[in-house]
Amino acid sequence: MQYIPIKTRVMQPPQDDLYSLLNEHLADMHENDIVLITSKIVSIHQGRCVSKDDAPDKKSLVLEESEYVTEGNPKYATSPLAIKYNAMFYAAGIDESNSNGYYTLLPSAPYDSAKEIWEYLTVRKKIKNLGVIITDSHSLPLRRGCIGISIGLWGFRPVKSHVGKPDLFGRKMELSHTNLADAIVAGASVVCGESNESTPIVIVRNAPNIEFCNCDVSAEILIPLEDDMYLPLLKVFHPRT
Repeated sequence: MQYIPIKTRVMQPPQDDLYSLLNEHLADMHENDIVLITSKIVSIHQGRCVSKDDAPDKKSLVLEESEYVTEGNPKYATSPLAIKYNAMFYAAGIDESNSNGYYTLLPSAPYDSAKEIWEYLTVRKKIKNLGVIITDSHSLPLRRGCIGISIGLWGFRPVKSHVGKPDLFGRKMELSHTNLADAIVAGASVVCGESNESTPIVIVRNAPNIEFCNCDVSAEILIPLEDDMYLPLLKVFHPRT
């Protein structure tokens, strides 16, 4: 499997055209590629940027953008922890880096956005099998640093089931699945960077175990909070009011 980082021009907040960026920088694409696109440039395309001069304080903005919230570590005083799009984020994913005086929010309807990008690229590049993932960064509990995570995708099945298959000693697997989408995105964290690298797109080539499709697969990867194995820990979150 190969990760190909794509260096681009700078997307300009508060709004810029993502499709002109794709036309300019995505020249060489193959069948069965998976295109990873950072949420930042999708958000800028959607105009999901709020001027710091016009915004309320950041905590109020976080509360507006969150689906569930809980108070965070007081050592990080800017804002609470939040759940949005079935993922846990500090500050609801609201970002000030590479935003030129704006707060950049997470994109709206990321699965729909991934589908729109997929439709555009498959037609323009005359490709049948293609995956699109919209990515963001978040921090894992008890680990230092950021890692990539998917927040929207289209074009392939994101989870591979091993249920019913035998292990090395013949015991049938009962619960095991591989989260292909987030595993692929995590690998891209190594080549994208987090500061001024200007590589908001990565092409993943020759990824194994991928089943391409043209359908909504969000239910295959997203687990309702009440069904999650970490529910006892997640109970500290409450719906944003």
